[in-house]
Amino acid sequence: MTNDFSDKSVLIVDDFADMRSAIRHLLRSLGVSKLEQARDGQDAISHLARKSFDVVLCDYNLGPGKDGQQVLEEARHRQLIGVNTIFIMITAENAREMVMSAIEYSPDSYLAKPFTKELLRTRLTKLFAAKANLSKVNKALVAKDYAAAIAELDRLIAAKPKNLSELIRTKTDILLTAKRYEEAKKIFEEVLDARDLPWARLGLGKVYFWQKKYPLAQEIFEHLVGLDTNMTAAYDWLAKTQTALKQFAEAEKTLQSAARLSPRSLPRQQLLGELALTNGNTHDAELAFGRAVSLAKHSVLNHPSLFADLAKSKSANGKHAEALKVVADIGKTFAAEKEAELYAATATAAVKKGQGDAEGAAAALKTAEETLSQLSAAGHSARVTLEMAKTYAQLGEQEKASKLIQEAIANNHDEDELLMEVVQVCHHADLDYDAETAIREIQQAVIKTNNEGVRLIKQGEFDAAIQLLSGAADDMPGNKTINLNAAKAIIMKMEKLGATADDINAVRHLVERVKGLDPNDWRLGDVVSRLRQLASPSS
Repeated sequence: MTNDFSDKSVLIVDDFADMRSAIRHLLRSLGVSKLEQARDGQDAISHLARKSFDVVLCDYNLGPGKDGQQVLEEARHRQLIGVNTIFIMITAENAREMVMSAIEYSPDSYLAKPFTKELLRTRLTKLFAAKANLSKVNKALVAKDYAAAIAELDRLIAAKPKNLSELIRTKTDILLTAKRYEEAKKIFEEVLDARDLPWARLGLGKVYFWQKKYPLAQEIFEHLVGLDTNMTAAYDWLAKTQTALKQFAEAEKTLQSAARLSPRSLPRQQLLGELALTNGNTHDAELAFGRAVSLAKHSVLNHPSLFADLAKSKSANGKHAEALKVVADIGKTFAAEKEAELYAATATAAVKKGQGDAEGAAAALKTAEETLSQLSAAGHSARVTLEMAKTYAQLGEQEKASKLIQEAIANNHDEDELLMEVVQVCHHADLDYDAETAIREIQQAVIKTNNEGVRLIKQGEFDAAIQLLSGAADDMPGNKTINLNAAKAIIMKMEKLGATADDINAVRHLVERVKGLDPNDWRLGDVVSRLRQLASPSS
């Protein structure tokens, strides 16, 4: 391990100038010369968006605006920091809620004020040893080239360095992201054979969850909660598993326990609110969505759906005037956002129905329909489709609701979390629609189309394969898998027979369609890389 930090760049984030100065003095005494400072959360994000740092020392409480948790949340969400960046959360707070919140977002370390030069030296030395040689891995992850990232990690792991445990954990994280579940499972089992480590046990539970082995996953997560009642991640995954098993009441209780331990997680409060609404616990739903809206104020995860759900839960509790004020806040908070207009309209329709204003509800529904039509031309998320389906169901338009549910399933046949949400929506809305049967039938039809496309490609019948898969992509423009498979078929034809301008443009169209749906889809990296090679002048 080295104590030489002279080549390291550090960002100090603190709202007090004296504290920034004190930390800067400590770092300079450790040999750090590349130092920058941010006075608040937004300033920190601006620095991180502009350049990369080796270390971020961030205070938890940053005054008005984003706190340290939200800085870390946004930095990860926007990939402003990578696996090779050290993020240290600093706080003077000893309150359980603050400490749990800071730890839960998994910074690389946690320092309580005041801390000494020697403690900082020891901590940095240890962390740099753990992060050693991860720059190439991070570069591959930024490019979403998971195969390259795993290959580099395998090369590093083979040397059995001191940071072996960190490398193995990073590899399993990537394998899960890339849906290479069997490979991840093997590693988790090997780790657990040597020592029963909670992170490996949690990882194994995630594998079982994604493989739809829900009873096995549930057993693991319940075991972890029993071992460590402070392990909030185990509660979250247990609630997900219970939801998949349609144990909605149990899932709500599980999330209530997690929220009591660590109430400052926005995604958790949102899920808790959704489950409470599903279970008819409108009072608890209002509380959860109220906390979510409050937490979202300075968060990158802020979304109009939070306000819409808060308005609906208030209306369900007879607070119609308060609900309409919340709806008005959607337009103020998300000005000129088309998707926000839809959520404002659907929430208004729900509130008007709750007030007994059938005419007002119908007018709001019409506005929502017009907005959805405009969004559909540009492409929109599946959750927008589900929001509209819920509104149709609430206003008695069962047939229209079922049609949108079917569209959501067709466009997301392999998005397990979204499909679980579809089942939950049908349960909550009491829809006369067998979502689980529809999911199974649509999945079988898509798999059949994919298999036929693969068969045609193997036989060298590229044009037939492309016609089949491209036709399916046109029928299901919101289905990322179908669109990417169509793109791959065209790419394979060009790799075999040579590139043409028309084929390159066809792939670009499909890629842009997927990017519009999800710019972070893990499969885009391979397609974009192969297209770039085919489109380059030297190819």
